[in-house]
Amino acid sequence: MNAPHPSLHGPRCRGGARRQRGLATLVVVSMLFFIVSLVAAYANRNLIFEQRTSANQARSTLAFETADAGVEWAASMLNLGRIDDTCEPVDDAAATSFRERYLEIDATTGLVQPRANMAAGSVSLPTCVHNGTQWLCSCPATGAPTIAGAPAGGVAPAFRLRFVQRPVNRPGTVWVEVQACTRLDDACLGTGAVNATAGEGRAKTAVLLALRSALPSPPVAALVARGTVDLSDSVVRVSNPQQGSGRNLAIHAGGALSGDGALVLGGAAGEIASASTQILAPDAALSTAIMPAGDWFFGSLFGIQATVYRDQPASLPLPCNVASPCNAARLRAVAARNPGRILWAQGDVDLDGGAALGSAAEPVMLVVEGNLAANDIQVHGLIYGRKDSWSFTANNLKVFGAVVAENDLTLSGPVDVTRNANVLNLLRWRHGSFVRVPGGWSDY
Repeated sequence: MNAPHPSLHGPRCRGGARRQRGLATLVVVSMLFFIVSLVAAYANRNLIFEQRTSANQARSTLAFETADAGVEWAASMLNLGRIDDTCEPVDDAAATSFRERYLEIDATTGLVQPRANMAAGSVSLPTCVHNGTQWLCSCPATGAPTIAGAPAGGVAPAFRLRFVQRPVNRPGTVWVEVQACTRLDDACLGTGAVNATAGEGRAKTAVLLALRSALPSPPVAALVARGTVDLSDSVVRVSNPQQGSGRNLAIHAGGALSGDGALVLGGAAGEIASASTQILAPDAALSTAIMPAGDWFFGSLFGIQATVYRDQPASLPLPCNVASPCNAARLRAVAARNPGRILWAQGDVDLDGGAALGSAAEPVMLVVEGNLAANDIQVHGLIYGRKDSWSFTANNLKVFGAVVAENDLTLSGPVDVTRNANVLNLLRWRHGSFVRVPGGWSDY
């Protein structure tokens, strides 16, 4: 038998098989590489998409939070005193408060309206921007807002607000609209529905604000006390010139009235003043049997607990001591810097003469925890005494508004108290704290 030829099963045949196996491997590797490339491209596409989505979400959230911060800022500014054009508090009596600068409040009806200069686009609209360290703001009385040192580029959250009227306008309420953007840009902060600034987050929030009045229930008499009233050492003139039907009360007390021999009553023009029509004392409705605690009486007049009233945003607690006496000069200065706010004196008060405290246009709401002395001075507003036995020593004091004692009152010295309805209405509608109404908000 002949043996197979060596060329049929030699090295040349085995090399061809190896070449065929290498080609198959190359094809498989190429396919795997192509698949990996597709997966990588898809993953990269998703990564870019997620990055853009995250960036958009971050800008949107930043704009929304900025708008909400703008609402809180607006509410706090409405409860401050006089400010300059950078929204900072100032001692300049010629400056206006944020409330006076942007709102008009009718002292008769309590209706709140935005001032006319807030209707012209971006003109006179309060604006703030964050520069990475702090907020910079502009509160122009007229003209466009200008902010020195505002960031020129990059993410810098900003907001602009305006007060608006809605079809149903209730007394003491106003809507504030806040437009926020991730950059200080007039097109982005404008009131239009279309965002004219590409790539920026934008949010709009509208919130209803209401005035928590400093005097929701003005007293019906010129001189009011929950307890007794002692006028033994006084030459007192008390009058209620309010025209209209019903009793024009001069004095209203829960306890007995004593020492009224030198009391002079005054009423409306053309009416005969008499104790039977102008004095209601004792009145069981104010007695300790009906109101056993002073806080009950306080709540009936102010509609809120005393501690809450003292701690509200528009209240100014004033420590009264030797280092910082609550004298006339100090109270005049504080009242002049803070129109519409409540002065809460934590101690004795000495109105030791000089110019009037308050005025017919800007009266004062004064709460006194200690005793009160007054000498040759006029007061426009309401004086409320909280002490258990309130000693009110006066010499030629004239009060246009009302005097209210939470407990017993001992009044000595010449004093003239006239109930002034206009002053009390100003305290009712222009004094107090603006707060957010729960549920009174909307987002866009």
